[in-house]
Amino acid sequence: MGWINGNHPISRPDILFFMPTEIKFGFGKLQSLPTEFQIAPDLSQTTHAMLITDKGVAAAGLAEKVKQAFAESDYEIRVVYDETPAESDVNAVKQAARLAAEHDINLFLALGGGSVMDTAKAVSILATYGGEPGDYEGGFMVPGPIKPVVAIPTTVGTGSEVTLVSMVKDAESHRKLLISSPFLYPRAAVLDPEMVATLPGKLVAWTGMDALTHSIEAYTCTEHEPISEALAFRATEMIADNLEKAVIEAGPTEARAKMQLAATMAGIAFTNSPVGAVHAIAHAVGALYHVHHGLANAIALPFVMEYNLSECATGYAALAKAMNVAENGSEEALAKACIAAVRNLKSRTDVPTHYSQVGVPKTEEAAQKITQAAMEELCLAFNPRKGTEEELLELVRQTL
Repeated sequence: MGWINGNHPISRPDILFFMPTEIKFGFGKLQSLPTEFQIAPDLSQTTHAMLITDKGVAAAGLAEKVKQAFAESDYEIRVVYDETPAESDVNAVKQAARLAAEHDINLFLALGGGSVMDTAKAVSILATYGGEPGDYEGGFMVPGPIKPVVAIPTTVGTGSEVTLVSMVKDAESHRKLLISSPFLYPRAAVLDPEMVATLPGKLVAWTGMDALTHSIEAYTCTEHEPISEALAFRATEMIADNLEKAVIEAGPTEARAKMQLAATMAGIAFTNSPVGAVHAIAHAVGALYHVHHGLANAIALPFVMEYNLSECATGYAALAKAMNVAENGSEEALAKACIAAVRNLKSRTDVPTHYSQVGVPKTEEAAQKITQAAMEELCLAFNPRKGTEEELLELVRQTL
């Protein structure tokens, strides 16, 4: 009998684990990219690049570092698009896609967090096949391969650098379009600790808690399987060991480097074992009240863990060990200790505990709107507890 995970049955008799993205990690890895691309048969001729980023990343000097890395190479960054909003949206995607067409772009460099990477994926779809972002909403609607996207994360949480999903906000309908396709996996994910050296501690905390959410939900969702479990467990352990230090100490530190790796590992895990109710609620809160996605996940996480406890005691008890819970006890006691450890990590990194602290009204109207939007989220189908709408509403009320 396994000491950590037990010898529980395989919950999925049919498992497909897929990860086509090449992961490139290293201090200063950015500088070697042109050479590495040149010897890759599928990238050697895609020399007309577009750099997609946002104002904050550009102001931090990171866009300039990318331009310098490619300056003496065969690769030409023909246009820089730095208008990506905090949440990727339809208008930004269409604007960037028009620029890509004007400059004959065949390679997209996505430098930023989840919004930037999701934008780049959607832009590449339009640059390849035309149309509107909404034309590709849902699963398997992208007809074929897209122009390559190379993701260079500047946060420690999104996981979008290794996922097959692009989330694009539609401001008119107040919801997020989910575009999912195996063709959306980035060609490469570049993890260079220099790219997170100046990330403000607050964003390290929020995006790091985002990665923890990915790990915990992947580990306990209805579709979990041993390969994703292994990645999720190790990612949880690395986050528990390094997040607080990564928040406190800026620079290309080992703690921030480990957080980068943990975020990518968690991204691979939840791509193959989907997320659940935390993301359903967070997506709703983000679309309705413009709360940062990592923060929205962080706030909902312990409440959803308590909601799911009756179905996830075994998984949470195992994750308690990954989160440095020292005491032994019953499975239920360890599971509750895991939830307490999540709350403790949030407290140590100054993450808010309730949505009302970040601008969401603490009203019944807000609770109803969030619940209704969450009920429409696909990821809710993979949540281990199959509650009623009224039960979900009560859960949402607790988070406000």
